[in-house]
Amino acid sequence: MKPSSRLFSTLPFLTGLIIPASLLIILVIVPPHAFDLSIARIFFNDGWPWHQNETFTQIFYQTPKVIPFLIAIPLLIYTIMLISRGERVMQHDLGKRALYAVVAMAVSALTVWWLKDTTGVACPWNVVSFGGHFEITDPTFGLSHQPGKCWPSGHAGTGFVLFALYFATKDRWPRAAIASGLFALVFGTLCGLTRVMEGAHFVSHVIATGLIDWIICAALYVLFFPESIKNKTAHLSLKCLSLFTALWWTVVLNAPFFTRIMGINKPDFAWLPHDVLVLGALIGGLFAISMALITLVMAFPRPIARTLLLVLGLCGSVVFTGECLYGIVFNPDMARNILATDTHEASTYLSIRTIVLTTFTFLPLLIATLTADHQPVRLKTVAWRTGTALGALVLGVGLLFMQMNSLSGLFRADRSARYLIAPVNVPYSFIATLTKDTSPDQTTRQIVDPNPTLATNIKRPALLVVVVGETTRSTNWELAGYKRETNPGLRQLSVINHPEVVACGTSTDVSLPCMMSRIGRSDYNRKRIISEEALPGLLQRAGVNVAWVDNQSGCKGACQGVPTRQPERTAQDCPNGRCFDGVLVNELRKDLTTLPSDRPTVLFYHLYGQHGPRYHQDSPDDSKPWQPECQDADLGACTRETVVNAYDNSVRYTDRVLTDLIKTLEGASKQIDAGLLFVSDHGESLGENGLFLHGAPYLIAPKEQTRVPMVMWFSKDWGKTFGIDMKRLAEAPKGGVTHEHLYSTVLGLVNVKSTTYRPQWDLTQRNNSEQLTD
Repeated sequence: MKPSSRLFSTLPFLTGLIIPASLLIILVIVPPHAFDLSIARIFFNDGWPWHQNETFTQIFYQTPKVIPFLIAIPLLIYTIMLISRGERVMQHDLGKRALYAVVAMAVSALTVWWLKDTTGVACPWNVVSFGGHFEITDPTFGLSHQPGKCWPSGHAGTGFVLFALYFATKDRWPRAAIASGLFALVFGTLCGLTRVMEGAHFVSHVIATGLIDWIICAALYVLFFPESIKNKTAHLSLKCLSLFTALWWTVVLNAPFFTRIMGINKPDFAWLPHDVLVLGALIGGLFAISMALITLVMAFPRPIARTLLLVLGLCGSVVFTGECLYGIVFNPDMARNILATDTHEASTYLSIRTIVLTTFTFLPLLIATLTADHQPVRLKTVAWRTGTALGALVLGVGLLFMQMNSLSGLFRADRSARYLIAPVNVPYSFIATLTKDTSPDQTTRQIVDPNPTLATNIKRPALLVVVVGETTRSTNWELAGYKRETNPGLRQLSVINHPEVVACGTSTDVSLPCMMSRIGRSDYNRKRIISEEALPGLLQRAGVNVAWVDNQSGCKGACQGVPTRQPERTAQDCPNGRCFDGVLVNELRKDLTTLPSDRPTVLFYHLYGQHGPRYHQDSPDDSKPWQPECQDADLGACTRETVVNAYDNSVRYTDRVLTDLIKTLEGASKQIDAGLLFVSDHGESLGENGLFLHGAPYLIAPKEQTRVPMVMWFSKDWGKTFGIDMKRLAEAPKGGVTHEHLYSTVLGLVNVKSTTYRPQWDLTQRNNSEQLTD
């Protein structure tokens, strides 16, 4: 085996470079701001009591700086003496080790100093949260000076540069190496934490310094002592692999879970001794339970065990990225969304940060699993591992049980938090979806009302266009009070406006079937919803001419049984393979030429809408009044202003499409009765409270994801033809409008009698005695 290839299969390579490098990249991409603030608040009380305290500064800031110099100077003098005597330092064992230590310490200190000057991160005493003028920012890397000078922690490097002594002695004096390594770790941590107490640094700044200095010392060690890897063939034992994997799962992959369940991300969070005990029980319990699971996996034959560990690790890394960058909770609803999405939609989530973060979260697990020394499975080994797993499981459950009262309260307050426990949340959610949930596209629909009927005989064509939007939220809808002109077209039309409609779900796969169902959110039951005939099918059986035109990724079973088509592609509206929603205006013009005159027509148009994270792709170049736009799938890498600009541009384009649809209907209103109803399926988070996109568990979903706009427009004779009081239609009922109103309102608009009709959910407010009800 070549020395280079041997290095990549050794434990020192994993612990010396891969693990610390991965942790550093995670800290850079997703700095733990909430955790940093929670620790800093412990030492802040209308100011920083320890800041500029002469005694404290002298003991913990000035004096420690002398120690690395006292160590480096004799080593440097010794090296110079060897050179002056004509010795070849690199061929002199002690001289090379002394030179390595001096160089490693110097490079570590200079690197930290340079990064402090160029990453633009403010100190705690200068940030807004503690009375300063700067926002908390992620480190940015450049070649020139940037204001801030606080990432990483320079003073922590006073101790961490001494990692060089560990590497300089590790091959020759192992005990001295362990002692010097521990001293560097403790000394650096002490130096860093005293600066945290003064308000000069956050905890993550200290951790970053330790990782940077360790990586530099390890890399230089390989350069200075390449011969040291010739005999390094030690692989991870299965025990080490189990311990490391369980630790990585617990500390890294479950960091979002701990932050969420403990409420560390809340502005008013303050650490109490009880919180430390609860967090300790959680960490210890999950670690022990992870050990139990991993130990059982190890009992399988080597190929199966490796595959299972790699699949779990990759799943955990992917959802860690989603949780950190977008605030996504991977629950059964999210699993259902993934199964229902298409390739184009999935590709929009890829970005440099998502790829890098996922890669380096998974890389340590990958290398450890592939290079571990998997031994053949024997009966005795299986028995021992089973016993170990049971013991670890008992220990984990016991630790959690010790804080059961507190933990049960936390989980009751946030029931969705359990779906953050990685990586088991992924297989659990997929299994729950695949075994308990039937695809709405494949379900045979039960007919609830066998004889729906049309109650109005029309004398000329009548067309109702039901436009189902995608991800348009009320918060950015001008007709709902938004300050930007996102609805310049609709504002000029005589539309009925319901600005805040309560959505049935926070994802298309949940909302769309629910919107088209008689059941709705008040009596929500997904199994019933996707097993019963949806609104389009019932309308068709009642005699209505129905069609579903889809510019999205499908109707999620809501259009089952009715004619369905995609818009005809044009070069103007479909420049990159995906069609802008303006293509539906062309569809309407064609549909107007084929309307029957003896029965009404209801056309369902499914918009592409605001389909994040690449909102800038959802509007053409001639419909972008707000610049600059975020053009990155990693929304967290953009400023919030550019994210909102891209989203608002796409909302304004939706307004343009709706306006063109209405004007097209208005132009034909002398020959037909026409109407349009638009409502979005769910909303979207644009960075509020750290959340992006949609799909949050409904019970804790923010208003931005559950409040959507609805507008309606009708030609002047629609009310007369179908016997509707248009003034009453414009009045919002007590309690507001929800998605549940859509089903019965559409039945009311075309006057279909059905046992599925519920008058209390009909915005037309027809004479209830004329309708058959449940």
